[in-house]
Amino acid sequence: MEVLALKIGLVEEVTFADGATLASAIRKQPVDEMVINELGALGNDVGLKAHHGGVDKALFFMADKTFEKLTALIGKNFNWQGTAIYGENFIVSELDETNVCVGDRYQIGSAVLEVSQPRKPCEWLSLNSGVKETQHIVREQGLTGWYVRVIQSGGCQKGDRIHRLQRPFPTLNIMHLNQLISQKPTEAIRKDLEQALACELLAEAFKRALRNQLSRIS
Repeated sequence: MEVLALKIGLVEEVTFADGATLASAIRKQPVDEMVINELGALGNDVGLKAHHGGVDKALFFMADKTFEKLTALIGKNFNWQGTAIYGENFIVSELDETNVCVGDRYQIGSAVLEVSQPRKPCEWLSLNSGVKETQHIVREQGLTGWYVRVIQSGGCQKGDRIHRLQRPFPTLNIMHLNQLISQKPTEAIRKDLEQALACELLAEAFKRALRNQLSRIS
């Protein structure tokens, strides 16, 4: 497991392909190293702070294979080594939505990070990719990437190895959580929803979506 790319960016006025102009930090730029504190990385920010950023969404991870699969599905040829397309701070190898679980702790360089929740895709992914179906595809395919909170501040570099320190919730992988909020809520998933809601390390923002699903089971 390795850090393949690091990206940071500040909020700027971005003009998207459809002509819309918004204050956003989605187009993060590659860097060789990163200094991390509890709110993320120095030199990094988010737009629309009501829904992005904060201690439970300090940094956003994507797998190289997820980036490549999503890019193929939307018919583009984006390269994960360049400017961020999906707002990614980290591109990593070997980890993905099927083998990363909420509560996993990883040491990267001198920083320790803990997986807090999947990313819930917003319309800015469609705006930045130039493909209106992007948000829908991310949601339906579960190719969301994941957020982390910072347990120990520190520094990391491109090329650092990723060391997993703990896995307290091995059944709560990112893909499973994505499926719980994307499928029709039925009695068949009640137990899984309740188990996920009982996880103290799952971010409250994501639990709201799970509670909504639970409330819709007739």
